[in-house]
Amino acid sequence: MNVELPFLAEGIEGGDVVQLLVREGDHVQEGQSLIELETDKATVPVPTPVAGTVVRLLVQQGDHVKVGQALLELDGADDGAKQASTSSSTKPTQPSSQQAPPPTEASQAKSGQSPPQREAPPTAPAPEPVEPAVKEKTGAIHSPPAGATIPAPPSVRRLARELGVDLSQVNGSEAGGRMTADDVKAFVRERTKRGTAQGSGSNIFSTTYGSERREPLPSLRRKIAANMTQAWTTIPHVHQFQDADITDLMALHKRYAPEFKKKGATLTLSSLFLKAIVHALKLYPQMNATLDLTNGEVIYKDYYNIGVAVDTPAGLIVPVVHQVDQKDLLQISLELADLAERTRKREITLEELRGATFTLSNMGGIGAGPFLPIINPPQVGILGVGKAKMTPVYRDGQFVPRRVLQLCVGYDHRLVDGAIGARFTIEIVKVLEDFQGMFLGL
Repeated sequence: MNVELPFLAEGIEGGDVVQLLVREGDHVQEGQSLIELETDKATVPVPTPVAGTVVRLLVQQGDHVKVGQALLELDGADDGAKQASTSSSTKPTQPSSQQAPPPTEASQAKSGQSPPQREAPPTAPAPEPVEPAVKEKTGAIHSPPAGATIPAPPSVRRLARELGVDLSQVNGSEAGGRMTADDVKAFVRERTKRGTAQGSGSNIFSTTYGSERREPLPSLRRKIAANMTQAWTTIPHVHQFQDADITDLMALHKRYAPEFKKKGATLTLSSLFLKAIVHALKLYPQMNATLDLTNGEVIYKDYYNIGVAVDTPAGLIVPVVHQVDQKDLLQISLELADLAERTRKREITLEELRGATFTLSNMGGIGAGPFLPIINPPQVGILGVGKAKMTPVYRDGQFVPRRVLQLCVGYDHRLVDGAIGARFTIEIVKVLEDFQGMFLGL
């Protein structure tokens, strides 16, 4: 039987195979993980529904698979043994006159008999050697002859560009040398194998300007590139900058951080930002909505799930703190720390990456200044913050040193007008400058 990729979650159509956990010939138990699949920025194991022996792997590392696609061929040995046992007890005994199978050479040798000599079958003509799908690289990249056209459809050319593949080095497997996506993936796999066996030097190419190193684009980076391209090209962004004097907020943070530490939590500015965001979202529900152009509707959300961008070695991943409005600062701080740690270890679940209504991107921890954040669709807003700076501020007739944070709110101008976006941003600043006043309802 073939084991297919099962339904994973709503809106998830497939993913990339990041690791094969079994090999051909392995015996697996029901529920044992077969592969690790990266989908929607999460790595999830895919288990087998039945026990049996792996006959043939139908996917390889790096392949993109869709729900319903066969992953491997499994011989249900356990079920087969049971069926054989049941059928043998109910079947009538075979007549003794049935001719026994001829003895094998091994049984004849065991009994001391010499196996009979057999006539050699007529020699068939040797098959034509199959040209490999991947050309062996002997040096620098060779361009096709002048005027030659590479037989590849636009989708294959796009895939080749994403993977950094020169199609002139790939042989097509279809008629007339036409190339398919599988040919390009096979080329990448072979190139990766050569790189592993021979060292990184096998992926270094000489050009007129110097050497270049080529590596396959990781699957997570491909997803980020696709999502960011979609967001930037389909959403008319407006970015609203505003200064926030967080001197008093930092004093509040310094005063209560030790108390949080006693309870096993770390009070961070991100925790405080989440509370400020939710307060402003309740006043301006357009920022907590989704635009459905297909049905001509605006979907207002009565829940407040905030995505928090986390920097990981593999790329940017955005886990979600759900129901922020129903949690106090201690709960938020504990959950943020746990989410960030498991995200960096790639142990985050699909559910913890879904359902965000707004996003926070805080780069102050790495010392970055103000920046223009990109909205994460289908959301219509995002808050980007950098590092606060000591700034001379004119107060009561004199300049005094204050810690000033320049924040930026990005919003979708198809739904959010400039006045709403500006008021929303000003409300966040108001909360950050008088955090205690928010809890007092001021």
